[in-house]
Amino acid sequence: MTTDFAVNRRDRRATKEAFLTPDPLYKHVKSEIIQSLTKGEWGPGEMLPSEPKLAERYGVGISTVRAAIGELAAAGVLVKKQGKGTFVAVHGEERSIYQFFHVVRNDGRKDLPISELLLFKKVQADNEVADLLKLPRSEKRHDVYLLRNVLRVQGTPVVVSDITVPAALFPGLNEEILRTGGRTLYAVYQKHFGVHIVRTIEQLRAVKADSVATRIFSLPRSEPVLEVRRVAYTFNDLPVEVRRSQVDTRHYHYRIEQGNDD
Repeated sequence: MTTDFAVNRRDRRATKEAFLTPDPLYKHVKSEIIQSLTKGEWGPGEMLPSEPKLAERYGVGISTVRAAIGELAAAGVLVKKQGKGTFVAVHGEERSIYQFFHVVRNDGRKDLPISELLLFKKVQADNEVADLLKLPRSEKRHDVYLLRNVLRVQGTPVVVSDITVPAALFPGLNEEILRTGGRTLYAVYQKHFGVHIVRTIEQLRAVKADSVATRIFSLPRSEPVLEVRRVAYTFNDLPVEVRRSQVDTRHYHYRIEQGNDD
């Protein structure tokens, strides 16, 4: 998926050179950094130790550390700030929002979305959701939270989403946290539950608007919309969210950017 985090040329070169080695040590260093993030050693917005200190910690050269950090920065997990250091990315910052929000006005303008919660309840996962979230099969169905929210751009509803997350991973999640806990849902996950979304897989197709989208978007019956099905993952490739969205494309489109500028 698209990332708006910049990686300087030196980081890209180091990543490329390390990748071409037979047994790239930077992959091991990257894994170790991810494990530290998973354990909460460095929280959102916190600065990592300097590259020399990380090199000493992992027993590798600075170029190897730089390659690992460069790849994590390219993935939106870390942010490199010139003259300051490397920081854990914070969901809710403008550039982080655009990493996972791809709806753009037809004239190319990007506006920040405002989220409105419409529904929140605890339900039991059906087999499809359980499989997507990799919940173990058992006689008793797993509890999940079902959310429905609307993303508005300049006051206009553009996206309506049904979102499902495992209750066990988000203990104590409630409407108050969802409404006041962060600028975006992913910011809530990170800030209150230590769950950092690092990548998503999406499937897009054109469908007829369902009754909810028809009402919210004030569409004629059977009007086509863009449907986006997303699974979001945290560290160690663990799926933590299943989302089905319908997008009103009369004045907006879905834009995906890939790759980094050299």
